[in-house]
Amino acid sequence: MPIVHTCLPMVSKCPKCGRTVPDDSVYCLYCGYGLKPSARTTQVSAGGTLAIVAAVAHLIILAQSVVALTSIYSWYPPVVAQGWIVYDQTLTFFSVTGFLFGLTAGILSLIRRSYVWTMVSAGLCMLSGAGSWIISMIIPYSYVLGSLLYYFLPMFVPALIAIVMIYPRKAEFKQ
Repeated sequence: MPIVHTCLPMVSKCPKCGRTVPDDSVYCLYCGYGLKPSARTTQVSAGGTLAIVAAVAHLIILAQSVVALTSIYSWYPPVVAQGWIVYDQTLTFFSVTGFLFGLTAGILSLIRRSYVWTMVSAGLCMLSGAGSWIISMIIPYSYVLGSLLYYFLPMFVPALIAIVMIYPRKAEFKQ
């Protein structure tokens, strides 16, 4: 009588949902969790790096707006300075929030922790960049090219691209 060998696939448990999956699976069939190191993509790391780039851009604008706030009355007559101080205070607010949220999103993305907080932080960083850009468009003597180069491209676009890169990669994050 011939011996029949049945090859049963090796199985393991998903550490996230606890269900049984084939041992050669890269992702869990049920929850999408990355089971192998090859499941990690460079997309999430690149998205985190872009969030940090946006945070650095916010930090640079923050430093400039703080200098403007402390020196504005020495640059302009008091009547003119009062008009500009509202702009500088608003820009400082958006720069602080953009820096904090961009840094948070970048760090959480790079260590792949808390997908929800990564996306919320990246979204708020992007909104802070949009707020800075809008403020730069409504100030007196604004010009579109400068606004695009100094606010939109470095503060809004990297955060937006980070969101687009990280969004489909929820399975790579530990909750």
